[in-house]
Amino acid sequence: RGVWGLRSLGMVGLTLLFLQLVSSQDSGSSHVKVLTDENFEHDTQSVTGATTGDWFVEFYAPWCGHCKRLEETWAKLASQLKEERDAGEAHTVVAKVDATKQPYLSERFSIRGFPTLMMFSKGKMYKYDGSRELDQLLEYARGGFRKESSVPVPKGTREMDLLDKIRTILLSTLQKDMEQIWKFHKAAFFVSAGVFFFLGIIVGRFLLAPSAPKAKKD
Repeated sequence: RGVWGLRSLGMVGLTLLFLQLVSSQDSGSSHVKVLTDENFEHDTQSVTGATTGDWFVEFYAPWCGHCKRLEETWAKLASQLKEERDAGEAHTVVAKVDATKQPYLSERFSIRGFPTLMMFSKGKMYKYDGSRELDQLLEYARGGFRKESSVPVPKGTREMDLLDKIRTILLSTLQKDMEQIWKFHKAAFFVSAGVFFFLGIIVGRFLLAPSAPKAKKD
């Protein structure tokens, strides 16, 4: 009985040690915020550029080998910047998006390869194409991204007002129709393009034509 008791205590001790190791490994990655189709705009406020700070976001796929190799570095980056935020020295939050499970975000930001790293700051979006070493990522996240070119953060349909939604749907439908016409009926494509061109000229002249002066009354 004494031997079995010691073995049981040993197993319990090993189990606790294993759980502690797993916990310590996960503690760094816990600083990486998980973003989804539902919480992305609420948490980041990327379009308005409000006061939630800058967000350095990785769009990844679970099967991607490059993403797996980046995972540890990304967790260290998140931990380091979390310490700097707590000390008031930085404003960047590190996050990740599983692009295979978040189709709305993947479409909104035109994610075509993995990992795709993007910085969101004050209504602007910066795409990171540099080294994936920790020092370079830290330098970029601490403000180096401001030296790079940016574009306004694109709105998804959820962030658009009614007029923007109607305009986007119409343009998207027109683009798809024209692509189909080009694919199967190239002659009809040029005819359609010409019709739209002349209609645009007519509508433009009508809208810009000066109004007739009013007759003066005696």
